[in-house]
Amino acid sequence: MARQIATFAAVVGLGLNLACSGSSDNLIAHALHAEVSERITTVVHVTWTTERPSVGYVEYGKTDEFGTATPLETRETTQHAVTLLGLNDDTEYHYRVVTVDGKSRHVSDEHTVRTGNLPGSLPSLTRIGGGHDWYTIVPILGASTAVVILDPQGRIVWYHTDNRALDFYRARLSVDGKSLWYNAASVSGDAADNSELVNVALDGSETRSIAVPLLAHDFVEHPDGTLAAIVVEYRDVDGVSVRGDKIVEITPQGEQSTVFSVWDCFDVATVQGDDLDHGWTFANALDFDPQENAYYLGLRNFSSILKVNRDSGACEWVLGLYGSTFEFAAGSRRFLHQHQFELQGNRLLVMDNEGSAGNESRVLEYELDYQTMVARETWSYVADPSVYTFVLGEPTRLGSGDVLVNWSSAGQIERISSAGDVRWQLNTAVAFVFGFHTIAKTLYASSKTGNDN
Repeated sequence: MARQIATFAAVVGLGLNLACSGSSDNLIAHALHAEVSERITTVVHVTWTTERPSVGYVEYGKTDEFGTATPLETRETTQHAVTLLGLNDDTEYHYRVVTVDGKSRHVSDEHTVRTGNLPGSLPSLTRIGGGHDWYTIVPILGASTAVVILDPQGRIVWYHTDNRALDFYRARLSVDGKSLWYNAASVSGDAADNSELVNVALDGSETRSIAVPLLAHDFVEHPDGTLAAIVVEYRDVDGVSVRGDKIVEITPQGEQSTVFSVWDCFDVATVQGDDLDHGWTFANALDFDPQENAYYLGLRNFSSILKVNRDSGACEWVLGLYGSTFEFAAGSRRFLHQHQFELQGNRLLVMDNEGSAGNESRVLEYELDYQTMVARETWSYVADPSVYTFVLGEPTRLGSGDVLVNWSSAGQIERISSAGDVRWQLNTAVAFVFGFHTIAKTLYASSKTGNDN
């Protein structure tokens, strides 16, 4: 499910109505300095000092009208440090500091700083159209590998390169808004013993990782910071090693435990899927609903999606081709070898990778009737010209009713209306593909500024 951070409206378009109100000399920002991060050339660190403890924030933009602001500091101090995010590469930015103490404010003089160039290993991206207002967090795989954040114009405004010989299929902003998680795993072949969940500070100051052997495609983070990931689980069946899957939780303290296994829900003797030689269930997508306290797990080789009770580990329902407890309504098409999906209430969006005839993928939406256990197709979309996403792919329903469709292995992301009109499209260069995506309205942990006091 898409990670939706608080609206950016509070920090965009602030205007210049910050005239000093009872300002005091000891709120003046001294030793004001801006420096481009050594690790991420689109991140800028701004520091200043004040004679007495106060809080502050930074206004910044490409002109002296600024237009964007960082969140208000949460702790009074005399040594201030703020990070500017969402900046374009090789661009001059105007900035100034606003320090606050109760009703007193002081606005510094205007300064400028220029961001650095993006690494040459990152691919060029081509955008068509406008009408997009979200940041997109997505791994890029291919000739080189990286996790990037794209602004609403489709420009790379944050990046982290990783040259290890593993795949990075999912990246998510952390729930505290200070860092980003991604999985470094092997899913195209045998699962890797050296797989990890990697955490990178958005300001570029720190990278750390948690070893989780046999990681698969996807993971989620709970509101309390607990991580949950799909992990491959091999078991011996009549002398043959069979690849199944489980969900492993990692607490903020680092404790790991299994909360669900497909082996406890399905019997390989009666429900074999359609590609037992390459993986029995081959789980490839994971969502979590905190209100339901339930996981939703996509099983590629079952062409099915199941709901798992987090407390009991029980399978509450299954929708799909194998093991299904739902029926498809007459005239409703089934999905085949699906990857990502999104459930909102009783509406389920599915990336149907191979359900169409020929080399064409599509997005299907169903209405789920939990009383009759019937799934009815209500909407579908095929790109024009059509594309084939043999792996990965993800649809996300936006609040406006539009849908963001990530045709991952085709190197294309589209924002479309419910009528199928393309409002915004992004394509990556040849030899690169997109991983799964998440979206965010802002890159800051908080959207509160000095104007909100």
